[in-house]
Amino acid sequence: MLGLNDIQYLYEFLFWFVTFFILKKVWHKPEVRLFYGYSVAVFNLLAVFFFSLSSAKGDLNSLDAFAFGFLHTMVAVVMITLVHMSKKLEK
Repeated sequence: MLGLNDIQYLYEFLFWFVTFFILKKVWHKPEVRLFYGYSVAVFNLLAVFFFSLSSAKGDLNSLDAFAFGFLHTMVAVVMITLVHMSKKLEK
């Protein structure tokens, strides 16, 4: 359960809070948007790999691994599509 001693959530909140304000300052640069889009896609594909690995080891139900993998694959496809559309709009 979530308790006062469980401060992982505080660290995660602070990480995303700082990340938001850093991105807010540099988001107007095309190379930042390009790097962000590709890095999000790569991290999602890495998550698909880990879900597959976890399913192969028997730690995760195969249907759950498929569902989570499908979700993360779709996020990666959307991010790559948005990066390519952004590059076309800039030209």
